[in-house]
Amino acid sequence: MESVETTEEMHSLFNRTAEVYDQSGVAFFVPIGQRLVHIAGLTPGDSVLDVGCGRGAALFSAAETVGEKGEVVGIDISEEMAKYAAQAAGARGLSQVSVSVMNGQAPEFPAGRFDAVVGSLSLFIWTREASDLSPYLTLLRPGGTFALSAPSFFPTAEGRWGLLPSSVHDLLIPYMTRQGKSEGPDYPFANYADNWLVTPESIEKTLTGAGFTDVVAREEIFPLVAESGAQWVEWTRTTGMRRLWERIEQADGDGVAREVARRLDALKSEKGTITTPVPVMYISASAPVA
Repeated sequence: MESVETTEEMHSLFNRTAEVYDQSGVAFFVPIGQRLVHIAGLTPGDSVLDVGCGRGAALFSAAETVGEKGEVVGIDISEEMAKYAAQAAGARGLSQVSVSVMNGQAPEFPAGRFDAVVGSLSLFIWTREASDLSPYLTLLRPGGTFALSAPSFFPTAEGRWGLLPSSVHDLLIPYMTRQGKSEGPDYPFANYADNWLVTPESIEKTLTGAGFTDVVAREEIFPLVAESGAQWVEWTRTTGMRRLWERIEQADGDGVAREVARRLDALKSEKGTITTPVPVMYISASAPVA
């Protein structure tokens, strides 16, 4: 479980980011949310909890899948994120969707409430061990599905973290792993090379330790397309990586952003776009039937 300091920082970060979150024109969160919903195997009429729903990347795909006779409940610690998700659900006429402000580390629902619990690019932020995942098992009916997506923490062949393009990894990783005074002992990226998601074995061990069965972990490459290095930088500013840029600018101004953009521009194809492969982990598991 995360420290109070880190939880408060995440709350503040995503409230600051919510207005522009996933609004840069770079497709990432929505297709990954759609893929997660497919992997979760949702069916019409299901009752689904989306933990850390953000602005609805998986929420609306889940709603389309379960249909009007189903139910999708989105929760997010950020009041601003929840506000935008609720507004979008209303604009889409999705009566089967509800959104609440709630800490995803401790969801306040009765045991056995849901057929499925999903978390797209959210749960990795605060889960560290089996006990952090147990609350989601409690919320599932027997045989229910738990599914999450996360940046893959499997090391690349060069020993790098695949979330960052290889050409800028050396520039950015020192800032991502540098722990600030206000961020508590478990700053989410400080342990990118040593957490429960770094190997298939640790993933299975952690989830079975939490009581889940039928664990399946798959790494897939998502082709992230940007029109320029500057757009890639701007996209990262509209995600949880906004905090990375805040700490970079506090330490070194805007020189790092300019150099990142320059290096990425060198990767432009003949079509004038930059495609960087982003490894994404999709994990599914089941609640025991009996």
